Amino acid sequence: MARLSNNTNIPTAVSNLRLCSALRNCGRIGVQRAMVISIDEKLYVYDDATLGYSDWTNIVPPNISETFCADNPNKTEIVLLPLDNRIITGPKVKQGGVCDCALLTVNELSLIEFKTNAKTESDKTLEQRCREALSQILNTINGIIKPKCNQQRIDIERKVDIDAYIVFDNELNVTGIKGHIPSNCYGRFRGK
Repeated sequence: MARLSNNTNIPTAVSNLRLCSALRNCGRIGVQRAMVISIDEKLYVYDDATLGYSDWTNIVPPNISETFCADNPNKTEIVLLPLDNRIITGPKVKQGGVCDCALLTVNELSLIEFKTNAKTESDKTLEQRCREALSQILNTINGIIKPKCNQQRIDIERKVDIDAYIVFDNELNVTGIKGHIPSNCYGRFRGK
């Protein structure tokens, strides 16, 4: 898949939260080296098994059913933060779980956990995957990002709106676990 270019300039969205400093000692690669920036109107975020972390493309991928589709009609600058196995790798930091990635704009932080390896439509299995994903998402924000930002004197909840998505393979036709989990996750990002 086509890889979007890395930009070594620190975007406003990242500097507003002081994420380079906040997450500096969380893994082998810092935020500045790991982040990827785009202003494309449509982005497809996926968990790349070959790379071992989340990535994105602006070209419709062959595995579109396993992607998070980010609509960006205002061409707002979006930063992909590949968290699990990239920015956050240390065993002490990862204790409790880490979601796969986050998309960040100056207004929003969207945490994403892929459960596209779930291949059954069993409610019990899907509910378990949802519980796992929710635990990973909550630990990422409450156990890692918020405390690390607080150490930098940043109240992240006052700076950005925070939301989260659990992504299942759309081919499973999961319409919801008891009506709460969407089968096809789309994020729409607001412009300035």
